[in-house]
Amino acid sequence: MGRNWKISKKMSVVAQNTAYVGAIMLMLFVMVIVNMLASSSCSQLMKSIGEKERILARLEDERSRESARWEELKTPQNLEIALNRHGLAMRYPKPSQTVRLREGSGQLIPSQLSVAKEMQRARNSMTASYSARRMR
Repeated sequence: MGRNWKISKKMSVVAQNTAYVGAIMLMLFVMVIVNMLASSSCSQLMKSIGEKERILARLEDERSRESARWEELKTPQNLEIALNRHGLAMRYPKPSQTVRLREGSGQLIPSQLSVAKEMQRARNSMTASYSARRMR
């Protein structure tokens, strides 16, 4: 009887080696493609990060300039100039006009006459308690 050529139980050695080489070549090709995609993605992220860092540095410089400008505007001489420019006749408060509260408790420090005066004015004025008086 002759040999059945249709059914092959084992691959030949050459066919096995060819399959291994093909599988290795395919894996190598896939790894190269993945590496190229990762490299491209990383370079785009690096460009984006560099741009964001430049924007951050510019904004920090702008903030420091604005902070210095604002501090310059708040000096007593510049405040007086601005008040005079707008026609406001304001002066610094007298020591009897300042109000200080104790830390945390909210109690008044003794010898604060202006606080007592303001509390008396608030009791006598119609603005703060007008609705409470009308409701009675």
